[in-house]
Amino acid sequence: MTNDDDGGDRVSIVRGADRVLVEERGPGVPEGIFGVDCMTCEATSPLFDDDPLPVAVWAVQHSQDQPEHTLFLARTERHWRVVPRPEPPAEPSTPRGGGVLGPAFVGLMCLLTALSGLLPALTY
Repeated sequence: MTNDDDGGDRVSIVRGADRVLVEERGPGVPEGIFGVDCMTCEATSPLFDDDPLPVAVWAVQHSQDQPEHTLFLARTERHWRVVPRPEPPAEPSTPRGGGVLGPAFVGLMCLLTALSGLLPALTY
C-alpha cells in the first residue's frame, strides 16, 4: 500500500520506474461501477455504483421482454490513478557496536569479572 497526500491508503496495481498505478479511493469514489450489455441486441443497462443487484434485475427483465436474449456482458469499472512512486523509507541506522555484539561483549565481561573473583580461591 502507498500513502497518498490526502492521508488515504491506495493499493498498488502496477509499478513502473518512477510511477505507480493505484486504485483511486476516498470519499465519493465507488468501489465498483456495474453495468451489463445484451449480446443479442444493442440494449445496455444503466450504470450503478457499488451494487450489482440492479444490473442483474435489469438483465432478467430484459430477458423476460425478449426471451431469445439470454447472453449478457457484465462490466465492473473502477477508478485508477497514476501517481509518482513514493520514496522508500530510510533504513534505520544501527548504533555503533550495537546489534548482537554489544550484549555478547557485556556478557563476556561479566563472566570474566566473576572468574577473576574465583582465582584467589583456586590458588589455595
